[in-house]
Amino acid sequence: MHSSLTPKSSVKLKVLGWYQVLGGAAGILVTLYILIRTTQISGLLLILYLLVFFLYGFSAWCGRLLLSDKYIRGLKLSIINQALQIVSFFAAGYGYMFVSGLMFFVGIKLVNGFTFNFNFGIISSWQIDINTDAEGTEIAINLVALYLIYFIDKLLRTVKQEETEFNSPLLIQEYADRTSNESFPTPDGG
Repeated sequence: MHSSLTPKSSVKLKVLGWYQVLGGAAGILVTLYILIRTTQISGLLLILYLLVFFLYGFSAWCGRLLLSDKYIRGLKLSIINQALQIVSFFAAGYGYMFVSGLMFFVGIKLVNGFTFNFNFGIISSWQIDINTDAEGTEIAINLVALYLIYFIDKLLRTVKQEETEFNSPLLIQEYADRTSNESFPTPDGG
């Protein structure tokens, strides 16, 4: 696993992979706990729970790919996973917040005035509102997810470069081995 990468890149992949696996697992456990405590489940609520389970499963799967030889695909999917966690919004009774892992939201809230809002958490959490009687409007940006997108993009570029550098001498040697077995005519006809 990760034989073409530097030790530094391998460690980054492992840390990011385990972060996403553990964030997804924690989210699934939190959601199971909430589901067990729910007394009545309607069709729409069941669909929402399935969506949340899918999102946390996706996070864990992205992390699992990073821990395997499919880390390039895992990095690309991890960008999508983190993008789903950037924005949180609540307006007119509808809202969305999804976090798999750490969160540090910075945002604004408009309820009888304008206030800045900060929210920090160390465990996966989610909230989806559909046609509630909540007042006001709130929008926030998860700075952790935003940073992780930057980090993952930079790591993706690095591992692609390291793979290219690792494979270049092998390709040259393979070409040399192939062409050394071919006979070429010499100027003297031999």
